Amino acid sequence: MVRFGWKAPQMEVGYSATVLVNLAARGVGEAFPAERIRAFLERQGVETRLEFPDSPAEMTRAASRAASRADRLLFVVGGDGTLRVAAEGIERSETALAALPRGTVNVWARETGIPRGLRAALDTHLAGRVVPMDLGVANGHRFLLMAGIGFDAAVTRDVSSALKRRIGDLAYVVQGARMLPAARGQVLRWSEGEAVHEERVTVMVLSNTRLYGGKVRFSPGAFADDGLLDMVALAPHGPGAALRVSARLLLGRLQGDSAVRSALLPELLVDTPGLPVQIDGDYVGVTPMRFGLKPGGLLVSIPAGPVRPQPGCLVGGHPRGAAPADPVRSIAPQATTFTGSAGPVMSVISWSTCFISRASSGVSGSTSASGMT
Repeated sequence: MVRFGWKAPQMEVGYSATVLVNLAARGVGEAFPAERIRAFLERQGVETRLEFPDSPAEMTRAASRAASRADRLLFVVGGDGTLRVAAEGIERSETALAALPRGTVNVWARETGIPRGLRAALDTHLAGRVVPMDLGVANGHRFLLMAGIGFDAAVTRDVSSALKRRIGDLAYVVQGARMLPAARGQVLRWSEGEAVHEERVTVMVLSNTRLYGGKVRFSPGAFADDGLLDMVALAPHGPGAALRVSARLLLGRLQGDSAVRSALLPELLVDTPGLPVQIDGDYVGVTPMRFGLKPGGLLVSIPAGPVRPQPGCLVGGHPRGAAPADPVRSIAPQATTFTGSAGPVMSVISWSTCFISRASSGVSGSTSASGMT
């Protein structure tokens, strides 16, 4: 659940908006009723432009055009990765990001309580409020939710797009299981100001919001508008510590464990070379990389009243057997660089932490990043 430190007034009708549709996102496709969305918004007094960007770069450019027109809302149809690249185009503008959730996991929608049904999501935004939030920065990239360094990023990098099309978010679990036999913890060196730290870790997560994929709470105390990243690194030494950390991870009770490193930081530099990095579920490269925030850098549309997360599985997605309450069910091939989904990786991390710790126990000093895969 996203937490904001202050309240903002509800929006008024009688403004312009743009709807950006990622046709490659899971749950969209050519049959997606984009014209019906435009017609509905027009009936509500919202002058609406409809666009279909066909690449991440074009999504960012289309978002930037909406900001230059001073649109009140930018409706984005897609997953967390689509939202991320759209957000880059409206940074520091008066245009607010309004998610119409599709894609694989939709962590942002779960964080804010935006329903998956199209009509319900539209009604939520029309009756909702606009608030500023911090925008994460990883070198030249932007993120809404979090950045991951280590095993989760390696899984995100290597998962097959064909497998994702066949089995959805379970593809991350399958890929993680494949990578476990060769996985090793990495000696990670990071600095915060003058302080330098170095320790063998399984994964480091830098959170702007509370949830990591569904309902796993890496950073339950995170605020999205406090100007700080919540850093959590898992550093268990030995199988016993790893089992304990895995259990506490799934229960959302990592804080206070002796094998968990945590801090609140405005920025952080990871200078160990060659470690994979993912942001909001998209692989973006390797370290060294500097992470920080643009305080209040993005306006977002959220429900009016208290922000409540939607119920769901522990590792993201809908409960088994449940389907989104929405008539649009056409599935199109998913663009791996466009619609991120890191949430299912956490189910792998929870039991791989023990495996990796066992493989790495008793080893000290630097380890090649290639050992993670």
